Amino acid sequence: MRFEREISGAIAIPVVLAILWFAPPWAFGLLAAAVGVATLHEFFRLAEASGIPVPKRLGLGLGAAALVLAVFPPVRVTPVAAAEAAFAVAALFATAALAAAVPLERALAACAAPLFGFATIVLPVSAMVWLDRVTVPGAGSRFGPRAILFLFVTIWGCDSFAYYSGRKFGRHKLAPRVSPKKTIEGSVGGLVGSILVAAVAAAIFLREFSPLEAALWGGAASTAGQIGDLVESLVKRGAGAKDSGRFLPGHGGFYDRVDSLLFALPVLCAAVLIRMGR
Repeated sequence: MRFEREISGAIAIPVVLAILWFAPPWAFGLLAAAVGVATLHEFFRLAEASGIPVPKRLGLGLGAAALVLAVFPPVRVTPVAAAEAAFAVAALFATAALAAAVPLERALAACAAPLFGFATIVLPVSAMVWLDRVTVPGAGSRFGPRAILFLFVTIWGCDSFAYYSGRKFGRHKLAPRVSPKKTIEGSVGGLVGSILVAAVAAAIFLREFSPLEAALWGGAASTAGQIGDLVESLVKRGAGAKDSGRFLPGHGGFYDRVDSLLFALPVLCAAVLIRMGR
């Protein structure tokens, strides 16, 4: 299984990086949007498998529209407009639950589950689309792709260090109820690995951050990523599923592959916003 996972990754990762680095921003944005919609679809399937009646078509339509608007924004979105849009989405999901006459004991879950999917999938993917286009004074026009690459290698470093340190030193279970194979030792190894990888990555291609800054942000991002991985495992356990879907051999579904990135992205965006002085 691990061999299949590494072979699949060896095929998919260069394609993603080539689009990120050589294609125009809208191309990477559309790729991110497509992955976001596919991930949202898997999330809705898991929600249904958990017995939660969710408006899947409405949710996918709104998710796709939000991500396309993130790729091709017609106007600059202000915080007030974003808050109003979030309320409108919440109101639509609540109205859909009302119109579908969902069982009363499932009403709150039917309203909340789609919003959780939006908050943890659509918003982070939209943030990555934004990040790809960010320029920092003095950093040149390619800062956004370099920042995303920094996040990728940090999360990959965390994943690899966690896997091998867990296999060698793992003794104490981290969260046996949702992920029996993960250990505290593996988690600590992943954190240490991500800190080291982030510091090296900053020294090589993201010099807007000092190695110390990058190490701190990398550690924070990898911690958030590990939480995201456990949250996705929690959702799958509730649905009685081993994988969120079938995408590439050894990888499971889209949700399985991007769960860590989704939770780590807001951390990196915070780092970039602070660096930009906003």
